[in-house]
Amino acid sequence: MAGEMAYIGTDRVISSTNKITSFSHCGQCMDELPEDQSPREWAQLEVGFTDIGIQIWCKRHERNVMHVDFQGQKHPASF
Repeated sequence: MAGEMAYIGTDRVISSTNKITSFSHCGQCMDELPEDQSPREWAQLEVGFTDIGIQIWCKRHERNVMHVDFQGQKHPASF
């Protein structure tokens, strides 16, 4: 599969292409969304790993959008 990577030892495929089915946005940003911009154009998000998992942070409002706790588990990923 071009552009995709199989996770060794499983039959699951971890895509390196955009497979997002539900987007996460800052609620405050959505309240302030200009009529001439899409949520994608307006977004000012940072995504990164933390000590417990992965976090989405709104740069515009300096607030947490989502923080996922991996509960100590390791998850396969495509980088």
